[in-house]
Amino acid sequence: WLKVFGLPESRIDDLLKDVDLSSIKIGFYPHFPEVHLKLTARGRSGPKLLIRAEKKIRERLGMHIFGRGRESMEEVVGKLLARKKATVAVAESCTGGYIVHRLTDIPGSSRYVERGFICYSDLSKRELLGVKKSTLKKYGAVSQECALEMARGAKLRARTTYGVSVTGIAGPSGGTKEKPVGTVYLAISGPGGDYSIHLLFPGTREQVKLISSEAALELLRQALLQGD
Repeated sequence: WLKVFGLPESRIDDLLKDVDLSSIKIGFYPHFPEVHLKLTARGRSGPKLLIRAEKKIRERLGMHIFGRGRESMEEVVGKLLARKKATVAVAESCTGGYIVHRLTDIPGSSRYVERGFICYSDLSKRELLGVKKSTLKKYGAVSQECALEMARGAKLRARTTYGVSVTGIAGPSGGTKEKPVGTVYLAISGPGGDYSIHLLFPGTREQVKLISSEAALELLRQALLQGD
């Protein structure tokens, strides 16, 4: 099993269409917000064929493959944090603590999860994370600027290696023309600097919260792999 995030099934199929995988059977299993690939080979040469096929698939899908076998995204991120002896604090608005819940679902996560901040209101963002009143007034709580200050504030107050934040509009109400439902800003503050990304996710409130938590964990995974 290979686990993929950030590519839809159709795109994966397109990327692999000219890869010689005739010796194996490949199955696509959507597992929102991920896609799981099942590779099967028969006969005595099966193990060698699977190793060869996995190498070819990894060459095409690259960093979008985050795990194999039964590994979950949170487990992969936890192993990276533990291996690097790094710690993380998470500031959450629209996900309501779901990122920290996932991280702490892994036994031994107290080694790397320091704390989480659930900051729904503007006041809590200011009081707990030090987000500037001027930032909230000028850009709003759902903005790149706010996400960055949330991540920095979490890292600073918890004295951790990384600070990760998410702020967005999960819906079904609250969206505007400029910031529709599904608008999400993620940010990370770490040894390599601070940066933020803007995403737009379709779906129900539950789906937006789930995929936002997955994207935040993926942002941290990428930073850990790159040493940022």
